[in-house]
Amino acid sequence: MLRKFLIAVMILVVASVAYAEPKKVWQPEIRVGLLSGVKQVNLKVSAPCVVINAAKGSILQKIPADNYFTVEFDKLNVNAIEIRPEKIPIKDLRTTIDDKEYYGGVTVNKGKDSLTVINLAPLEEYLRGVVSKEMSPSFPAEALKAQTVAARTFALKNRGRHVKDGYDLCDSTHCQVYIGVAAYDSIDKAVDETRGEALTFKEKLADTNFHTDSGGMTENVGDVWGTAVSYLVAVKEILQPVEPWTVKVGVKDFSSRFGENFGDLKKIKLSKLTVGKGASDRTASGRVKSAQIVGSKKTLTLEGSEFRRKFSLPSTLFDIKIDGNEVIFTGYGSGHGVGMSQVGAREYAKNGWSYEKILAHYYSGTKLKKLY
Repeated sequence: MLRKFLIAVMILVVASVAYAEPKKVWQPEIRVGLLSGVKQVNLKVSAPCVVINAAKGSILQKIPADNYFTVEFDKLNVNAIEIRPEKIPIKDLRTTIDDKEYYGGVTVNKGKDSLTVINLAPLEEYLRGVVSKEMSPSFPAEALKAQTVAARTFALKNRGRHVKDGYDLCDSTHCQVYIGVAAYDSIDKAVDETRGEALTFKEKLADTNFHTDSGGMTENVGDVWGTAVSYLVAVKEILQPVEPWTVKVGVKDFSSRFGENFGDLKKIKLSKLTVGKGASDRTASGRVKSAQIVGSKKTLTLEGSEFRRKFSLPSTLFDIKIDGNEVIFTGYGSGHGVGMSQVGAREYAKNGWSYEKILAHYYSGTKLKKLY
């Protein structure tokens, strides 16, 4: 039976000297927020580690490998601790956090009334836990490489996005989905063969937004988030719409989403969808800018993003019609449509495109640069 250790940081002080991490091949570390608002966290490390006072860099305690231990809010008497390997590079450490395994070490920050648990993940290892979730490991190698470069660039560009929370990135779709340790040979190869590579524009890291499926044409970023970027523009895909999606909503349910003052739905005014053809109410790719819905008491104009949010639509590339007692949305694609389409990258890779060519297609004018 494994012995359970309890970290009482002010009780056992092994050394007051500053901690020096074992020699390693350098790569950036990403601090990924995993848990917040918790009173305790259960941990296990794969190799002997040290607990460090994050503010002073001094060693507070040593912890053995493969034994569970607990950090408790009430017993933590410093503002933050870091758990790092004693002898091996941090990239080779695996830490189990509440029964889920992650790359690298851990920071635990003590707030006013709870703990925040943060994964200290070397960037290249972090990417293994991102790409395996953001793109299917079965996709062609060049598509996986393109995704890896986009994810690496995104992580570096957005480092510090959650600085107010005490970490760089979260592990959800707000940043990039990160699932911790993921063992896929195809992902490992994509990460290793693009090590340190990122996209730049005018010597600065590029914004490398990506999405699941453009539906036949990507979108101008300015039409989605309001600010134009020269390398995030609408481009046509090799794969044209072949798998439409349909969402049906009852007319009464539809009307109720807009309050009692809207009344009963009478009419919807929106031009017909043609992918790659704009209109006054559609963007250049065909996505909905806005549409009018006419009620018995009020007429409203809604943006495509509002429709998507209210009715959980896969994208804003859609048509709408009233059919009897139903409002029917029929569209293509999945996601915001900006930057690289993962389905598109897959199809280009199947057609022999290299990851460099795929990236150049979706982020026109950027340069691929090896940063480390």
